[in-house]
Amino acid sequence: MRATTNPGRTLIACGLTLATLLLTLTASVAGAASPAITRQATSANAVFLAYAPAPPTAAKALCLVDSGVNATPDTTPGLVSATALDGGTGADVDPLWHGTIDAAIAGGAGHGVLGAWPQLKIVSVRATDIPSPGQKPSFQFDDYVAGIIKCSQDMPSVQVAAIVLPLSSVIPPTPDQVEEFASAVAQAQSKGISILAAAGNEPGPTQLPGNQPGILAVGAGNRGTIPCSFSPTTGLTFFAPGCGLDQIDTAGNAFCCGNGTSQASAFAAGVLVALRSYDPALTAARAVELLLTTTHNNGQLDATAAFRAAGLGAVVDAGDAATPKPPVPQPLPGAASLPTTPAGGARRVPRPSVRSVTWRRGVLQIRLKSIPKGARLHAKVTFARRKPMNLVTKGLRLRARTPPPKRLQLRQSRAGVSSATVSIRVIRLRR
Repeated sequence: MRATTNPGRTLIACGLTLATLLLTLTASVAGAASPAITRQATSANAVFLAYAPAPPTAAKALCLVDSGVNATPDTTPGLVSATALDGGTGADVDPLWHGTIDAAIAGGAGHGVLGAWPQLKIVSVRATDIPSPGQKPSFQFDDYVAGIIKCSQDMPSVQVAAIVLPLSSVIPPTPDQVEEFASAVAQAQSKGISILAAAGNEPGPTQLPGNQPGILAVGAGNRGTIPCSFSPTTGLTFFAPGCGLDQIDTAGNAFCCGNGTSQASAFAAGVLVALRSYDPALTAARAVELLLTTTHNNGQLDATAAFRAAGLGAVVDAGDAATPKPPVPQPLPGAASLPTTPAGGARRVPRPSVRSVTWRRGVLQIRLKSIPKGARLHAKVTFARRKPMNLVTKGLRLRARTPPPKRLQLRQSRAGVSSATVSIRVIRLRR
């Protein structure tokens, strides 16, 4: 994380080097609706939760301390309020929609992404400042404290069950700040509120505030037994889906793929609030214990196991029964011995028709002349010292923040058929 210093104040840049969105793309054409079953739900054995019946009492709320939340088809149904510590707008002030994407990951209604629990209520508290045009929003350690205190206040319409802090920091707080933070955490705990935090997006130890007592730090995991390459692991025992995620882009449309411990913490928080909503008598401490003691694959979130351990197996079964099942293709009579074609009778997909590929000031931009109807563009970007990045869009333009690219490979796919892969030269612009 980068820090900039202003007179009398240390600011923490809220951008791609936070526990934030490692990858956020904006397609020029609206994407398709959210998958009925997201990658993260499958990874965390949480598919049932998106289709579970309503809880016995009103759904509890998650208080999201982030960069604000924009009203989108995914966030609006569950958004109780959107305020700011500075008294200004509660809308998302991050150009990359950090807070909005986290809110959708936790409780998206299914327009662009189906959240961990679509019935989730969200109370948004913007903790960052409003940046100047072209700049990233920033925040300071005291904003963690103020955010927790605000989330702990009694609310007339909902009961907050958990607070999530997706913005992380590597700047050490002062002893006084540590004491104030501990006091705020104790205040939240006294009201039965759990606190989760992103672990950070750099390998090694957990970053602030996830490394503080009373905080459940969340690393980024995947379907295997190894955490995502960017996730901290030292001393970390709990991981939620954090790489190759279905999410929304900055137009509110479906997008794949996102990465980050911010999304991981938001997803885990959504599951925790759901757990306490279906069992209103469950304490904050017991809910966290259930998440930690039912993990699979070396510490990765297992929502099904947590619900069953809480005696909520009926919720799992009902959600599973309501989950859409993929249609089973029925062969035509006498066609079994005939050569088959790809689904939908798809034909050969042409190679990408590229107009230009440029990289400037940390932004990779790919423009196409055309793209076949129903096709997707797949871009594999390799770097000198980082693992490759895989990008996907259905539009004519794809933009992503990346390190300087070393190599770019493009292909198109449609209905399970892929074109030949082409290597493209990236033009680096100085201005």
